[in-house]
Amino acid sequence: MWHRRDKSKPLETRERMIAETEAFLSWALADRSQPLPRIPRRRVADGGYTELLRRPGARAAVLHWWRRVLNQ
Repeated sequence: MWHRRDKSKPLETRERMIAETEAFLSWALADRSQPLPRIPRRRVADGGYTELLRRPGARAAVLHWWRRVLNQ
């Protein structure tokens, strides 16, 4: 079940998460030498993220991201 945004998190945590997201997006959009990966339109079960997950470090990045999100 999904709940409304949790305002009980310390402001510092939310601000840090926003800053990290902003830094990532700025970095990702600044490097025009390589095209950005497209968001897959197929489900994972249908191979939608296969190409993205073939990139070096992609699986480790996904696992790291989910661990941080679920620990919040």
